Amino acid sequence: MARPLLTGMVWMVVAISLALPGAMLLTLDNLRPLIPDLEQPAQVSVMLHGELDLEQAEALQRELAAWDSVEDVTLVRRDEALAGFGEQTGLSGLLASLDHNPLPHALLVAPSAPRTDAALSQLVEAVDALPGVDKTIVDNQWMSRLDQALLAAERWGLALGAAMVLGAILALANTLHLAIDARREEILVVRVIGGAPGFIRRPFLYTGLYFGVGGGLLAG
Repeated sequence: MARPLLTGMVWMVVAISLALPGAMLLTLDNLRPLIPDLEQPAQVSVMLHGELDLEQAEALQRELAAWDSVEDVTLVRRDEALAGFGEQTGLSGLLASLDHNPLPHALLVAPSAPRTDAALSQLVEAVDALPGVDKTIVDNQWMSRLDQALLAAERWGLALGAAMVLGAILALANTLHLAIDARREEILVVRVIGGAPGFIRRPFLYTGLYFGVGGGLLAG
């Protein structure tokens, strides 16, 4: 059987080749369910200037709702936004003690179809130009970028896995080649006395199986 040091090195090569890409792909697979559904239509959050009162915010809501590029507009009043923030953070009691509400009114704008990146960019640019608008935020833009990054990472993981598996196969092949060279004279003697090719190959097949199973168990 192969020497202990060589056996350990081959086991490590096989184990790393199997475990590293597998762990990477498993991590990416576990991260993907954490991303919200990207099939949901993009929504534009429009933060209004703090000095705008409710009547002005409602007028801006009606104006946006009349646009062909807008499917629906929802007004989020500043008191509703503050209450929602308090529930999410658990700071409702502290926020209730404030002298005034620091949050502005906001509008949630749902673009009409087609919801392409170009159409969404044009809508955001047009909304930004309206008086009373402080900031616009595309809610699922970052999710789309994260999804693309995960997809690219998965492809790199598959490529890395294929390369490392190929490296492990080459390492096993080289190890078996060295084992054959070390027993070349013994092989010649067996062939001279009529040993069958299958009989000669069997020890090396067992050696390859030994390395592969050992590396697989170590990777697990």
